Amino acid sequence: MSKPDLKFELHKKYFHRSLDLLPGESAVFDYSRLTILYFALIGLDILDGLDSLSDDRKKDIVEWVYRLQLVPNENCSVHKCGFMGSTTIIHLKNHPGSEKYCESNVAMTYMALCILITMGDNLSRVNKSAVLQGVASLQKPDGSFKSNYEYGESDLRFVYCSLAICNILNDSSGINVNNAIKFISKCLNYDGAFGQNPGTESHGGSTYCAVASLSLLNKLNIVLDDNKSRILERWAVNRQTKGGFQGRPNKEADTCYSFWLGATLSIIGSLNRINPERNRAFVLLNANLITGGFSKNMESIPDPMHTCLSLCGLSLIGEENLNPINPALNITVRATNYLKQIQRDCISPNKDILNSDNDN
Repeated sequence: MSKPDLKFELHKKYFHRSLDLLPGESAVFDYSRLTILYFALIGLDILDGLDSLSDDRKKDIVEWVYRLQLVPNENCSVHKCGFMGSTTIIHLKNHPGSEKYCESNVAMTYMALCILITMGDNLSRVNKSAVLQGVASLQKPDGSFKSNYEYGESDLRFVYCSLAICNILNDSSGINVNNAIKFISKCLNYDGAFGQNPGTESHGGSTYCAVASLSLLNKLNIVLDDNKSRILERWAVNRQTKGGFQGRPNKEADTCYSFWLGATLSIIGSLNRINPERNRAFVLLNANLITGGFSKNMESIPDPMHTCLSLCGLSLIGEENLNPINPALNITVRATNYLKQIQRDCISPNKDILNSDNDN
């Protein structure tokens, strides 16, 4: 029996539609349009489809992203600087006077930087000092990071985004790296995987955030010695069920975990322990061959996130004609190499940008 094909052009068209027009039910995500843009562009890059965007379209995308940047002024303290999720004004319930509330979000800032790099922008218009100070202001005494300054929750997701931003901008001097590592280590459970916060259930997404964060810091071995890596490997490999991966035990498989757990195993050097053929078959089974795109499972409809992460998972296992990805930053290797170039040319480490008690 021949293996099912990956319909490259069909999925490229799906991402193009995601950039142009979304169904009415997606209106609830208007405040975080940047997320949709991120998944569509990373997905197109994996499919080697960025050339299908005109130069004018690429320029418009870059300009729109820069419109989301908040810089210090009389209406915006440095603690709120970074990138917003869209140009939509957020109205906060139970907070009088918030009718024109604007504040950056660390996840949106991470995605904005990834988009700019992917589109070939050299980050020269990013207010790096303000962004880094904004990130530093989000770190709590326990080493974790909040999503935003005033009302943000804190967990490993935002630790990862904060450390990825510092990695991209080539400067972690403003944060307490040792405290961040201590927080990550406290999220490690007896089963070898990580919960979002200390004492919470192990989960594929938070495990990725922990492992990728440590990898970006080049501190993986501090938390995961050989024995702990083997225990984590066993937990992650055992999440492969029915071909695909589940986020935690006793849950159904979901295409996005082909990336979250595949990337985790790739970072610790254990991706060869999975069954790639079964994983490929599961992911392709959840492709929509009419509209394009991938859904989380057979009972769902395609969306940009699951489509992008399905392609990321396929790229990790060596799917032909897909661009390889950097599993720790979740951008393509092509974009990563461009980032390294602009870091050499434009972004020099600046240890004086922020006041820091960093002990790393």
